[in-house]
Amino acid sequence: MAAVQEQSVYTYATSSGGQTYRYDIVVDTQGLVSVRNIRSPLGLVTDPYTSLPQMVIQDINEARDQVAQRNAVSEVDSGTVTFAGEVSLPVGIAPGVVNNTNYRVVYTTPDGMHLTTTGKTITGFTVEAPSAYGTVAVPKVVDYSVITTTASVSNYGGTATIDDTGSVSIVFPVAMATASYRVVLSPDGPFGVFVTGKTKQGFTLQVGYTMIPGSTVTVGFDVFL
Repeated sequence: MAAVQEQSVYTYATSSGGQTYRYDIVVDTQGLVSVRNIRSPLGLVTDPYTSLPQMVIQDINEARDQVAQRNAVSEVDSGTVTFAGEVSLPVGIAPGVVNNTNYRVVYTTPDGMHLTTTGKTITGFTVEAPSAYGTVAVPKVVDYSVITTTASVSNYGGTATIDDTGSVSIVFPVAMATASYRVVLSPDGPFGVFVTGKTKQGFTLQVGYTMIPGSTVTVGFDVFL
């Protein structure tokens, strides 16, 4: 195959005053986001800021922000790892896939087992189970995804330390266009933590148990639209 993808196009629609307006949000190979081909029921709109309803202009701007945030993170590697009674297993990452350790690893297990990531390097990491996981007779196959960002540090992801109060507030450096985002958590141990109070400005991480006075836990998080 000789074809090379040069851009991605997301088409949105907004209804206002009984009319439907459609527009394309385009992402090029450099990650630049632009708005093109705004269509009204009468055809292509050449002067959107004087001929479009204010609600449509607002939706266009929010759609552009959503696409920009969606493309700020991506899955760069994935695969499976099989536990047959081990507590931990190493996983390799091909050279050149990541250039720093600011990545997240998200696991999907067949039974809901909580797994954690340790020993991250640019060529691999270790998957840790809380105890011997699976058996030779009944192995456990785990899917994993390595998630990174277009920048070395994500504006919408990072690592949070929760003290013995049991919660911490995460505030975005720039407000989201919508509160309908998804937060993927990567705790540093087999403990329960969940997301509450989502707004466009941020959310709260809450530990699901009473913490020991003076203790802390660390949670990695990534935000997806």
